[in-house]
Amino acid sequence: MTPQCDICMVVHDDVIHDSRIWREARSLNAQGWRVVVVCIALGNSHLPDVQELDGFTVWRVSPRIFRSRDRVRTTRKLIQLAIALPTVFRRIRQSGAKVYHAHDFTGLVMVALAGVRQPVVYDSHELFFDRTFRGLPRWIVSLLMALRPLEKRLAHQSVAFIATSDSHADRLVQNLDMPRPVIVRNAVDLRRLGDRAAVYPFVGERRVVAHSGSLLDGRHLPELVEALRHLPDDIALVLMGQGALADKLITQAETLGVAERFAIVPPVHPDCVAPTLSQADMAVVLPTAISMSAQFSLPNKFFEAIAAGLPLVVSSIPELKRMVDTYDLGLVCDPTNPADIAEKIEALLQPETLARCRENAKRARSDINWANEEKKLIAIYQRIFEQIEA
Repeated sequence: MTPQCDICMVVHDDVIHDSRIWREARSLNAQGWRVVVVCIALGNSHLPDVQELDGFTVWRVSPRIFRSRDRVRTTRKLIQLAIALPTVFRRIRQSGAKVYHAHDFTGLVMVALAGVRQPVVYDSHELFFDRTFRGLPRWIVSLLMALRPLEKRLAHQSVAFIATSDSHADRLVQNLDMPRPVIVRNAVDLRRLGDRAAVYPFVGERRVVAHSGSLLDGRHLPELVEALRHLPDDIALVLMGQGALADKLITQAETLGVAERFAIVPPVHPDCVAPTLSQADMAVVLPTAISMSAQFSLPNKFFEAIAAGLPLVVSSIPELKRMVDTYDLGLVCDPTNPADIAEKIEALLQPETLARCRENAKRARSDINWANEEKKLIAIYQRIFEQIEA
């Protein structure tokens, strides 16, 4: 079999809005290593099965067994996944890669089941077994939890281990009894920023508070919308993204009488998030600690706000609070309390505070960026390929 690549990345999503996959694949490809990403597109995806993106290739498995107008629920997704997996395993083997890069526990399992014997890099984006499994029946959750020892076994077989934050790394060491992973934060690549891809309403008319990312539970978005009711009329809220909560949030804004200061704009390409976000005066990042994985997370939207040079109001998730305090980027609020969210937003928008935190965000951007993070990723692969070629 003729090798198709040097590095085969394996991931369970469709890649399009997965900024970490893009950045890692792009950086490794720029070093002269041919990268193929094997991924799965569940749901009503009409994405191509083979796609060239920024120098790397995506091999996408899309089991299309339901009509496009059908809403793909959890059970159907599980059926699609079961149908897709044999093809995924075949694609992994067909890549003939020298190294396999497994994203998350799901990627690690898919690489193992494909039966490849080449070195594996385990890139853990989250604490898979320390998160919530919303939408799944209890019996499926029980089966998943029974796989917990498997993560430790497969992780110990990997040749390199990557985490996304200090707290995340500490917990992985505790869970898996392994040496501390290399921390590669999902910072924005300032060298690859695109153009502004959406126009925010209210700019120039009101002070704009922005939120980027999917409109889903666990991000205190209803509380954020309600906070508008406690804020002056010259402050508006713009959400950039899509998701299950969109219609509910629009209805909520209308019910509260703040619809004229509230807007949702569509998601944009990962390289365009920061330039689009920069139209705002400040950003909010309000994840909830619904699980240990969430508690130890450092969300993409934090890095996007830093890349946009925006001050922040954040929830008291440990990693977020630590970063905001370290760089003096903004204020910490109680995300369950709309009045407190509003109080912190209004305090941050005071001219002196806003100017100070904006300057600090610009300074933080020189440290927290992908040009610095990718050096650690490249060093991992240089070591691996030196060992392979020795």
